[in-house]
Amino acid sequence: MKLTDEERAIVVNLQMEKAHQFLEQADEMCKQQYWDIASNRYYYACYHAVQALLIKNELVAHTHDGLLTQFGLHFVKAGKVDSRLGAFLSRMEQLREKGDYNCYYSITEEEIETIIGPTKELIQKVEELLKE
Repeated sequence: MKLTDEERAIVVNLQMEKAHQFLEQADEMCKQQYWDIASNRYYYACYHAVQALLIKNELVAHTHDGLLTQFGLHFVKAGKVDSRLGAFLSRMEQLREKGDYNCYYSITEEEIETIIGPTKELIQKVEELLKE
């Protein structure tokens, strides 16, 4: 479905609102020491921010892997986003998946501490790119 410029701007804003909402939820889950839930929310904060970026640039991703591929191809490989943040997003997706689906694995506080800063950095970078 093709969006008008006005519709695209609305959807981009909604995606970023969701990203910020999930970022707040993740921070709250950390305070309560719910590491698996925090991991999920941090990942989805990144996911919605990157979706906003893809939508603004008229790119489509129907799956998590598709999102990672499109982000890597159009933003990381193009030099618009540091490769470290591209690798981080891939790692986040794997960590979220382990925390959500693997009954033998629980996210630790130490793991969460390593993702808070890069999550916020990625969202900030997306916001900068959205202003271009």
